[in-house]
Amino acid sequence: MTKTLYLLRHAKSDQSAADTVKDHLRPLAPRGIKAAQAMEAYLAAHRIAVDRVYCSTATRTRETLDLVRDGLNSPSVSFRDKLYLAAADDLLAFVQSIPDAIKAAMIIGHNPGFHDLALTLTSRAGAGQAKALDKMRTKYPTGALCVLTFNVNSWKKVDTGLGTLTAFVRPKDLKNG
Repeated sequence: MTKTLYLLRHAKSDQSAADTVKDHLRPLAPRGIKAAQAMEAYLAAHRIAVDRVYCSTATRTRETLDLVRDGLNSPSVSFRDKLYLAAADDLLAFVQSIPDAIKAAMIIGHNPGFHDLALTLTSRAGAGQAKALDKMRTKYPTGALCVLTFNVNSWKKVDTGLGTLTAFVRPKDLKNG
C-alpha cells in the first residue's frame, strides 16, 4: 500500500498589501490568481484525486484552494491554523497524524516549511523526474505542486528520506501559468 502527499504552495500573494494588511490576511495577486487557475487545469487534466485537503487558514491559501478545488475530485477540506507558516518539523508531525484511511492528502501552505519538508522527505526521483527534483532543490516557488509517494501503510511511518518525487510542477511550467 502507498500513501501520496500533495504539497501545494499558495499562489503569489499581493505584496502591495503587505504594508496595510496583516500577513495572515494578505490576498492573492492577479498573477497568483492566474497561476492558481492554471494549476486547477493541470489537476483536472491529470485527474488528481485526493481524499482530503488540509489548508492553512491564511487568506492566500484559502483563495488558492477556491481556485484549484474544481480540479480535484470533491475531497473533504479541513482548515488548520497550525499550517500557517509551519516549519518542516511541524509539517512532518502533521503529516504523520493524518488518519490512515486517507490514501492521498493535499496540504496547501507556505514556505519555507514546504520547501524544507519536501527536501527532507524526498530520497529519489521517480521515473523521468530527475530534472523536476533538480528544480525543486533549487526553488519551491509560489503556486508550485510537489507530489510524493511513500511505500507505507500508515502516515505515521512517513519520515525523512522515504518519499519518491513523482511530480514537481511550477506555474511557469504550465500554459497560462
